[in-house]
Amino acid sequence: MLRSVLRPKTGKACLIPANALAILLAVTTLSACQPNTTAAETNIAIDRLWNPDASTIIFRADITGGSLPELARMSETAPCTVYGDGRVLWVNELDAFNTEVLFDIVPEARIQQFIDYVAFDENFYAQDARATEPPEGAIAPVIETITMDIGGRRHSADNYGGWDRGFYDRIVAACKSISNTPIRFEPTEAWLTVREVAMVSDAPYVYWNPDEHEGLSLATLADHATQPQWVSGQTVTELWRMLHSLPYTTLYGEGERSFQIGMQVPGITRDSPARPETTTGS
Repeated sequence: MLRSVLRPKTGKACLIPANALAILLAVTTLSACQPNTTAAETNIAIDRLWNPDASTIIFRADITGGSLPELARMSETAPCTVYGDGRVLWVNELDAFNTEVLFDIVPEARIQQFIDYVAFDENFYAQDARATEPPEGAIAPVIETITMDIGGRRHSADNYGGWDRGFYDRIVAACKSISNTPIRFEPTEAWLTVREVAMVSDAPYVYWNPDEHEGLSLATLADHATQPQWVSGQTVTELWRMLHSLPYTTLYGEGERSFQIGMQVPGITRDSPARPETTTGS
């Protein structure tokens, strides 16, 4: 989903915060020791540098703010994310409304090379986050953000902090290039939020027949669910494809009523709830 970004005029950053120096020291130490260590020793060093848990985000480039409606924002995936378990997840924009989400699991050494590039070549830890909250009721500005969580320290910067105009795009491109063998992601289960909306004559329209979609009724979800509902099946995949190939203004019509849909996938979309807990019988 494309959004125009206002990139403020930039200045040269010259000071590195004290906590960032500690992170750089950790990265430098790991990079220097890797060529002379065994595989086991390298893994120990990397474990010290970032948490290898699948839910840990060690890098994320994101774009937030703007006037996107809540359901459209809910369905978004950040432009590029690296997880502690080696997963890289990113969005490939095919055209104005057509995107795909790609992922791969990459070796730790490739992630380390990427971290080195961001930390040293792009001097990331000299950048700041300076965007401020808009007044209540005002439209939030579109903000490019980059966050790294390395060595137990989290550092964020944004396009209001003074980086040059190509900074964000270069780092996102490098993040997407970590993988050599991307795989297209399409879910078969997700959290769905459905809300009834007024009919808009010139909005894109999809006629929704529950009988053609594994019995999934948008009207039922909208009428009886006050919280996102966990849904599984091929219909989730079909909805995912629609949400990634149609404008966010698209209406989904069931009977005489119109709806819009938000989809959240754990570990994929930005702010998804966790998967529902499963229980086993005794």
